[in-house]
Amino acid sequence: MKARMLLCTTALLMVSASGSMAAEELPAGEGRELIEGVCTSCHQENQIVQSSGYTREQWASLISSMIDLSANDEIQDGILTYLSEHFPPNDRRASKVVAGPRSIKFQEWVAPTLGQRARDPVEAPDGKIWWVGQFGNVIGRLDPETGAIEDFPLPEGARPHSVSIDADGNPWYMGNGNGTIGKVDPRTGEMVKVYKMPDAAARDPHTGEFDRDGVLWFTLQQSNMFGRLDPK
Repeated sequence: MKARMLLCTTALLMVSASGSMAAEELPAGEGRELIEGVCTSCHQENQIVQSSGYTREQWASLISSMIDLSANDEIQDGILTYLSEHFPPNDRRASKVVAGPRSIKFQEWVAPTLGQRARDPVEAPDGKIWWVGQFGNVIGRLDPETGAIEDFPLPEGARPHSVSIDADGNPWYMGNGNGTIGKVDPRTGEMVKVYKMPDAAARDPHTGEFDRDGVLWFTLQQSNMFGRLDPK
């Protein structure tokens, strides 16, 4: 049985859940303005309102995977108090038990850098899992066999979005923040090559896929473009 990798902003690495994108109202109460100022700068209210709820300790663990609030106890306490009071555990989205012989086991790994916004995991041919930490400006590598997990720094401002693995097992990241694409040494995590976009209007490379000839095709998120990179 394959393990389910929990590593990302909602602690999910290999499996994610989605809901309605319609905004929903947060209940009134002390701390609401903190949620609107901190949490909803990245997420809509529905991500909280439609959740299954958590205890205070569970909210703290979840939030720590998204943003580091440890330097401001007042803000952190206000957010946790509001969330645990208004959104405790509930069964609105509880799973339905189905009779049968199957069983599933889950294994969790925590990203090394707090608040890195880990995302977009992909498995390399050697079984290693690569992901990017968009807010932490890192690329990460996990060995599911040994549990070894490590972050590697990327060039300043890269703000990476997604990892693509080429035919030789090399990880490539999309530099969504600075208009670049980078190749990383899979053994050391060090940079091999950085390619800048040839057009200043191509600001935000997003998701890349290699074709059968080894050419990398990618989108540019808000530039209304797609691009092509031939490593040869």
